[in-house]
Amino acid sequence: RRLMDKETWLLWMLADSQLPTGGFVASAGLEAAVQGGLVRENAAESDMDSFTGFIHDSTSNQAQFALPFCSQVHDSVLATLAPLGADTDQDKLDQAVERAIQEIRRTDAYHHSMLASNKVAMRASIAQGGGLLSLFNRGYAQAGFMEDGHGQVCVSIAKRLQRLSRLGEMRGHWATMFGFVCVALGISCAHMQQLFLFQFVRQIFSAAIRLNLVGPLRAQMLSCDTQKLVNALLERHSHRRVVFETSEDLFGESAVYTEPVLELFQGMHDRLYSRIFNS
Repeated sequence: RRLMDKETWLLWMLADSQLPTGGFVASAGLEAAVQGGLVRENAAESDMDSFTGFIHDSTSNQAQFALPFCSQVHDSVLATLAPLGADTDQDKLDQAVERAIQEIRRTDAYHHSMLASNKVAMRASIAQGGGLLSLFNRGYAQAGFMEDGHGQVCVSIAKRLQRLSRLGEMRGHWATMFGFVCVALGISCAHMQQLFLFQFVRQIFSAAIRLNLVGPLRAQMLSCDTQKLVNALLERHSHRRVVFETSEDLFGESAVYTEPVLELFQGMHDRLYSRIFNS
């Protein structure tokens, strides 16, 4: 008999649709795309091309744009924590905390600069990232397993990050905070990447149901079929990381925004006469 390990349990918790990070008020640009005519409202009938196309394009963009920031933070924090042991003195622990925070802030600032042209996406990302960091500090940080290994170091980092965010010295975007929380909880990079894209796809289907584009049963069927898309995207883009100097990105392997049309539609969300989502 195989018992459930801590990572599997935490993955199920983070995959819960009731995770209190504010994601339920975001539609990933779907609401604006519907009202703008990019996604047709008859998607509940036989013509699903516009809706499935939106899912494909937006998820592909997420895998190439936001996912690298998650992976970058996960890798940098893990590399900082790896040399630390039970006998590490306090000075070295403090230095490790400072290095991790500087790497997270650097990645978060670069992510913010790439979202500068899309105020709606920027606002949603900061709101959800702040919600996730608050959830970690007020929830997971109090759990007993955080007393083991690098748990307390990660708690110190999280408290500093939230303080910096409240002081306006760091934005705390969703992708960067997601990467940090996952590495702090001991979730592997591969599982984190899978979870990140799963949550994004689920957000789109949840919004589609509330917009009456598809019914709950059809959404489940389409969600099952989307697994192949997510696997293909992970196979092609899971290696991507953030290259801070453009001149060093010789092969175009850094984070990149691939769907400017979707960005334009998402950016007009605040202009909608009536709306039920914040983004």
